[in-house]
Amino acid sequence: MKCSNCDTEYSDPNQSICEYCGSELVKDREPQTLRPASKIDQFLNDTGLKDLYQKIKKSLKE
Repeated sequence: MKCSNCDTEYSDPNQSICEYCGSELVKDREPQTLRPASKIDQFLNDTGLKDLYQKIKKSLKE
């Protein structure tokens, strides 16, 4: 199954929180088209850490 927030694959069917993004995993439900940002995502955006991470990730690819 996949996380409805970040599309990360998870193998444990009893898992209730995504290991990658920290959002709650909802079972037997259609994926939402408009997903609210998780608390971790909001924190990373508010502090600017997400942009910094993206810049580092981009520089490592080059």
